[in-house]
Amino acid sequence: MPDYRAIYNHTVEQDARYNLAENSPGLRAVVQATDRLSRISGRYLDVGCGVGFAAQYLSGPFFDANVFGVDVSDSAIDKAKQRMADVPGASQRFHAVENGSLPFDDHFFNLVICFDVLEHLDLVDIDQLLSEVDRVLAKGGTFYGSVSCRHSGVTDPNGDNLHRTVESPGWWIDRLSPDSAEWDGHRQQIAFWIHKPLFTSNQLRLRSSERAELKDAA
Repeated sequence: MPDYRAIYNHTVEQDARYNLAENSPGLRAVVQATDRLSRISGRYLDVGCGVGFAAQYLSGPFFDANVFGVDVSDSAIDKAKQRMADVPGASQRFHAVENGSLPFDDHFFNLVICFDVLEHLDLVDIDQLLSEVDRVLAKGGTFYGSVSCRHSGVTDPNGDNLHRTVESPGWWIDRLSPDSAEWDGHRQQIAFWIHKPLFTSNQLRLRSSERAELKDAA
């Protein structure tokens, strides 16, 4: 596994573009989706929160939520905590993570967001992170995110492109099976929404069987 922490500590500390709100894809996305996101209350998790621009906005007056954040870069998390200093309890809700594991209980979040993160990972790490997102997302919860489908203009300290998995929109749709997706040709970026059902397909089949049995009994 690449040393993602070293890579993104270096990026956050050395590249001023990652510390400007106007360059934050997450902030842009949540502002655009304010109306839809404001209908979701409870606990929000920003996966790959960076220095906290999206999390700060989601902690504002339009939303009824406790916002949590995780990032592989502890430098980014330190900056996110500073940005969120005026939000009660926020400093305890932001964590640096390693190895793709999220330090939260199963089904803990009503909303998970993840903007321009997955393409920065190797394929095996993408699958692990998506599995963790599914684990912590509550039944009936929402996953909203985006991926870039182009190479980054930035390389890491090893000379590798920051976008390690560059694939077509169709590839990502097959991988994620979103309920809806939107392609931004200018930014070469696909945004997606996934609603986690309240019941699994097996549970739905069981409920259907139970209803049939009740009907027969009547």
